[in-house]
Amino acid sequence: MNFFLTLNKNGNVSFSPFRERDKLNTSVISYLSTPLSLANIQVVQERLQRRDLFAFWHKVPKQKDTQLEILKIIKELGWDAQDFTWKEVCPILKISQNPVDETRDHEVWTTFNRLILGRQLSYGDLRGFARELKIKDEEITKLAHTSVEQGFAEWVPAVRPHGSGWQCQRCGEKDVEEWPSLYGMAATCRSCESIGSSTSLDVLYRDQRSLLDGPTEVRFQPHWVLTEAQRLAGQQVFEFIKDASEDTALLWAACGAGKTEVCFPSAAWALEQGKSVLFAAPRQDVINDVVPRLRRDFPDYPLQVLTGTSLVKFQSGGMVLATTHQVSRFWRAFDVVFMDEMDAFPYHGSRALEWGLKHALRQNGKILYLTATPSPEGLKGVQQGKIRLIRLPARHHRTALPVPIWERSRHSLEPNGCIGLWTTQIERLRVLGPVLVFVPKISWVDPWTKCLQRCFPDWSVEGSYSSDPGRSMKIKRLRQCKYDLFVSTTILERGITLSGIQVVVLAADHPVFDERALVQMAGRVGRTRESPAGNVLFVSKRMTSAMKTAVRWIEEQNKLALELGLIET
Repeated sequence: MNFFLTLNKNGNVSFSPFRERDKLNTSVISYLSTPLSLANIQVVQERLQRRDLFAFWHKVPKQKDTQLEILKIIKELGWDAQDFTWKEVCPILKISQNPVDETRDHEVWTTFNRLILGRQLSYGDLRGFARELKIKDEEITKLAHTSVEQGFAEWVPAVRPHGSGWQCQRCGEKDVEEWPSLYGMAATCRSCESIGSSTSLDVLYRDQRSLLDGPTEVRFQPHWVLTEAQRLAGQQVFEFIKDASEDTALLWAACGAGKTEVCFPSAAWALEQGKSVLFAAPRQDVINDVVPRLRRDFPDYPLQVLTGTSLVKFQSGGMVLATTHQVSRFWRAFDVVFMDEMDAFPYHGSRALEWGLKHALRQNGKILYLTATPSPEGLKGVQQGKIRLIRLPARHHRTALPVPIWERSRHSLEPNGCIGLWTTQIERLRVLGPVLVFVPKISWVDPWTKCLQRCFPDWSVEGSYSSDPGRSMKIKRLRQCKYDLFVSTTILERGITLSGIQVVVLAADHPVFDERALVQMAGRVGRTRESPAGNVLFVSKRMTSAMKTAVRWIEEQNKLALELGLIET
């Protein structure tokens, strides 16, 4: 998207996506005939500001002088100044508009301003917004630029020069792909291209308004009673949200402890104070799991739900529930952010998603990370005193977390068609409930599934992995307790609760299973009041440091919960 560099009556240099007289600001007196990228225009503006022309700037400049100065800068930048000429803008008489058209324009403008609040959008996103509003691309551009001219928003280059290189303004990536363009060297960011193009020739529209314009009435009706463990943690969350001296906290919870609901009372308070709230998570299945709980406890409150599969991308409301990819489409929008599963893929280790989350936070905003398996960075921040730590070590049923047991295997665990000595152990586990077997590789799922089907011909045995075309139906049947035994990769390490489930981790010493994955897999066991206990079996040839850490974390949670009187002995 390119802009025309414009000169106003007061001598200020600006820009517009239009050159038609009826679409230009009434203060514009001339514009440069050839459009430029916003990044190029900003270079011209910066050069103008850096000029050591004391006499020039300390007298009222004539229009012609400013025009010549701009053409001189353009020539210095290596462009052919003959390609650029100044076009004068003559005032026009405003033609009275049809009242029907005026009403429609007002309705579109009102809807635009209601749905655009706090957004950071590429031009492609704006065009998608135009389709939802059922208007033309030119109209959405005019609406956006009018908002910019009124000081509600700004245009920024999607990728702009940074030092001797470039930086993407949507995800912060500096390792970008450079290439020659009509306007000199340009750059493309590949880091965030999954949500649309981002190049130095593109622009971002940043709306700088809050999602809420003041205190709001909130009907918060929780359908649950907090346990003592949740009440203590919830009180600390509330203290953190109200404390102006801290901006980051970590809620370290036991798997299945109900950490999300702990945040609901603080979210309700924040909304009542006029503070916007974001619940974010890396995966859409986590989002889809939280949506009905929020709608149940916040009846009638407008909730924006945004994932990659959301049919309606533009919604209104002071509370947003979104995947971390969708959060990149917000800018300085949220006063309070609850970031769930901070250590999960694809958020953990992604600089782009981390940048997007932090820049979606308003000035003096608060961010609370929620996880059962904190990242090394999070724990380091706690140790350095930069992050407040809140603990939730116990589940609602007051039963200790199942501690994994290590079963040493003297043989290779590669799928070879026979499980030998493991038949008896699996049969014993099945007496207690369905068995979930985790394997480290996709290539192991099918062979192990077939092997177990042969060993247990009377059982219902199935398996799945991330790219399995039948995954959704199989997971649905698994939730319905249709299987005796299910083989899976780490796709089921989070976000699933199965009553009575028993867990076996084959090749627990494999590098793909770090301590966080092992804790999460173990955390599938004993989550329900009906089946608060169970067994977790780590099967491997050796004990790794990750396995030791996972066991230590679980034991520490149990120890803390016992000391606080939150679980039974």
